[in-house]
Amino acid sequence: MGLVDIAKRLRHRATERLLPQPFVFHHVPKCGGTSVGRALRKRYLLSQATVIPESSFRAFEAFTGRHDRERLLVDVLDLREQMLLYLMFEGVRGISLHVRFSEIAWERFETDYKFVTILRDPVDRFVSHYNWSREKPGAHARIEEPFDAFLDTDRARRLGATYVEYFCGLPKEADITGSEAIARAGATLGRFDVVGSLSDLPAFTGALRRELGVRIRIGHENRARTSTAAVTARTLTPAQRERVEALCAPDIAVWQAARTCLSGPETRTSVPDPAAVTPPTGR
Repeated sequence: MGLVDIAKRLRHRATERLLPQPFVFHHVPKCGGTSVGRALRKRYLLSQATVIPESSFRAFEAFTGRHDRERLLVDVLDLREQMLLYLMFEGVRGISLHVRFSEIAWERFETDYKFVTILRDPVDRFVSHYNWSREKPGAHARIEEPFDAFLDTDRARRLGATYVEYFCGLPKEADITGSEAIARAGATLGRFDVVGSLSDLPAFTGALRRELGVRIRIGHENRARTSTAAVTARTLTPAQRERVEALCAPDIAVWQAARTCLSGPETRTSVPDPAAVTPPTGR
């Protein structure tokens, strides 16, 4: 056995001893996930990985030779799922990335990996996502329209169903605003080991400690740059709020279902009944 093989074996033994519990952190955009993912990966330095959204998009764009950006934003999700599966088959123990829930990953690794995510109020998330993308000219996921004009776009409709898209487990061509996808997303979150709320970080970090065996300190990273023209959930006019709530109806339904399995001070409550998860008419 060569020195390289010996070093690999020793590193593997150290990793198994120091990082006994592998995890996948499903990073939903603008839910505090950058801070959470970095805090977790710091504790898993011997075996950790992420997939950068911008770089993965540019790689997919270059490989396909396509320039239909709005469609590429959807199609690149398959590449990120494939990269997740690669990292899991490679045995990386701490994985954090913008990725949809993968039924294949669950079926192959459910007994080995813990599945983790954190969410927030859907209207707050929608507005934060808009501000972040609006303030990033030249970025792959930039938003170019003023807020009111953006609300009329297909992109806004997808943004209001982000939780559905990330957790329904259906192919990317599926209708993410339909009742089947919404019900599946709510049920999927009930299968997760930790579902946190951005409004209750102590409960979330406590659940991570119980499930992963590590303490983390969550900072405040990747905040959206705000300007005097930035939109906030508090400054929405009644008409704007009504439109945003209508767009976010799929995610509001998932959020309501997820509240039954959010991390608490002791244990999770019961898994939501998929049949009970239907889009609401309001918040």
